[in-house]
Amino acid sequence: MDFEKKYPMTQRPNEYLVVQWTRGYKQVNVYFNDELIGSVQGAAKLLKGISLPSDLGTLTLKLSEKPVTLDVIVDGYHSRVNVSHPVKELKKTSTYFWIISAFALIAGGIDMGIFLEWSGVGTIVFSMNLIVFVLYILSAVFVGQGKPWGFYLGFAVFSFCTLIALLALMGGLVGGFILYIFMAVRIGGLVILIMNLKTANAAVRHLKYRDPVMEDLLDSKIRE
Repeated sequence: MDFEKKYPMTQRPNEYLVVQWTRGYKQVNVYFNDELIGSVQGAAKLLKGISLPSDLGTLTLKLSEKPVTLDVIVDGYHSRVNVSHPVKELKKTSTYFWIISAFALIAGGIDMGIFLEWSGVGTIVFSMNLIVFVLYILSAVFVGQGKPWGFYLGFAVFSFCTLIALLALMGGLVGGFILYIFMAVRIGGLVILIMNLKTANAAVRHLKYRDPVMEDLLDSKIRE
């Protein structure tokens, strides 16, 4: 074996697996308390992901693509050093909420143009759009910090606003080619958020456990 790395287990604070592998991940061995609990030969298997039975539960090994490194999952829980850890994946979704914030700003400007001549209504519409915009900004900030509730907040607000816009469009209250384009974009955005709900749910599961107290978790070279 050429390299070694410690993988702390999420559901077992301060306990970890030791993974050793050869160059190119041609062979990988997994140890727990100095006992071999899993071994895989062939990087192709790791690229697809492989699950092995163990006393700890199902042990899943998978090579991530960017960067190329090994992810270890024990009984459905990612090690916190995994590249594809749900909380890390959740942070990436903050980009969606920054885009939605910009989208809300543009949509708010269109709404103001539509309701500007309506006495009193313009002020109400402006206030509502401002609140929605602020909520999206808050969602983007807190999702970027790995807070699942930020995702749920942004998802709920976006879903509600999409429903209201759809009802208004179908009811004939508003219309126009541009608004139909915006609605199509909204629905596409909603689909993307729905697809990422599982990431937020997985992050909630993982955050129930405290981070382990570990010293050196970096890859270490066993031999030259």
